[in-house]
Amino acid sequence: MIDVSSRDENGVQIVEVEGKLNTGASPDLEKYLSTLVEEGWTKILLNLEYLDFIASTGLRVILATGKRLVGTGGKLVICNPNLMVMDVLKMSGFNQMFEVCDSEEEALENF
Repeated sequence: MIDVSSRDENGVQIVEVEGKLNTGASPDLEKYLSTLVEEGWTKILLNLEYLDFIASTGLRVILATGKRLVGTGGKLVICNPNLMVMDVLKMSGFNQMFEVCDSEEEALENF
């Protein structure tokens, strides 16, 4: 189960993801992020402060969204991952592909 919400902060969509981003929940996040991109948002900040778990399917959603944004001249930044999620991001190389920040404020400075 996953809860997703977002808000606009100076032209950046801050997307908060809460719960477990597993195989069952990944399509929900994918649909949510796709809708934002289709609406014309090019700057997306994924706040993972309340994300308890991320599976490979969740990583695929993040990667696909990041690639779509780059294709439109946009950008995806990640912030606030807990230690377990950060370990997964590091093992998968996502910390090399995307900026991963410790706070929302720091992440907003990267747009």
